[in-house]
Order: sequence, then structure tokens, then C-alpha cells
Amino acid sequence: MTDETRDITVTLPADLRTFVEQRSAKEGVSVDEFVSLAVERAIRLERLEESFSYGRAKAKEAGITVEDVPRLIAEHRAEKKATASR
Repeated sequence: MTDETRDITVTLPADLRTFVEQRSAKEGVSVDEFVSLAVERAIRLERLEESFSYGRAKAKEAGITVEDVPRLIAEHRAEKKATASR
């Protein structure tokens, strides 16, 4: 993110506005900062979900199940350790 900011206007239902005002006061930040942080968190969460979705699709293509993951991690670590000790 850049340091450049630009004002926007956001309209919130009364109950959500009250919540935002109370939470921002509780956390000791301005309403602007609270909303900005909330938007950043939402974007990070969306990107994380996209990554998980991609990973699930790739695992499905490779025939990997959730049950396979611990074994595959152990195998990878063993291979890495064997390579490092050579």
C-alpha cells in the first residue's frame, strides 16, 4: 500500500455505525483508522480464501486428501534433511 490517501464517504446502518464508533473508541483509534483496518483485513481474508481455494483445487487434481497431508509433510521433511546431510 502507498501512503497516499483519499477520502471516501461510506453510509452505514445506524447499528453498524454505533458498533464502529464504540469499537474504535475502545481500541483507541479514529473511526477512519478502524474502518481502514477493517477493509484491509477483509481484503487479506479474501486473498487467503483465494489461496486456499487454489490449493484445494490443485490437491484435488493431484489426488491428495486431507489425510495425506501429515504423511506428505513428513516425507518432504525427511527428504530435505537427507539432502542437507549430504
